[in-house]
Amino acid sequence: MSAQKPKVNINLVVREQPTSFSEQFLAWALTYGRYIIILTQITVLIVFFLRFKLDRDHTDLKESVSQKQAIVESVADLETDIRRVQGKLADIRSTTENQNLYSKVLHFLQENTPVDTYYTTVSLSSDRITFAATASNLRSFSYLLQQLQKENKFSEVSLEDILRRTDGKIEYKVKAKINQKFFQ
Repeated sequence: MSAQKPKVNINLVVREQPTSFSEQFLAWALTYGRYIIILTQITVLIVFFLRFKLDRDHTDLKESVSQKQAIVESVADLETDIRRVQGKLADIRSTTENQNLYSKVLHFLQENTPVDTYYTTVSLSSDRITFAATASNLRSFSYLLQQLQKENKFSEVSLEDILRRTDGKIEYKVKAKINQKFFQ
């Protein structure tokens, strides 16, 4: 059998390894450096063209903001009117919700007030009552206070002012907290 001939590789390009730093740097710059420069130039071009788009977007946004600002300024009076009406509606809602409570509190006072006692002022809020009254004697005065304290419909009953007039009548002022759950 014939012996196989070994393949012969002939390389006509001789590569010499650079020896000095400047030769190594030059070899690196000619191979990898050109790729870096090309990538840098591509990045600069992309940023350059992107700037035109971003400038246009910025201009559009500024115009949009100025238009919307003009719209908001034009409806400022309307917004003020709406807020005023909402405040009035809230007051009306509060009054109508408490209207039943007020009538029940006044009915309680009507039922438990002695005949010889009359009120000079009555002030009601959603959770407090304040009234000034005049009683013809101490018995009428103490009866009304007992009725206010006896029922659980009022708490924190306090006598604010008391005065005995020369004709024997008693003027007094009372504050109390209304317990709404007992007026249901």
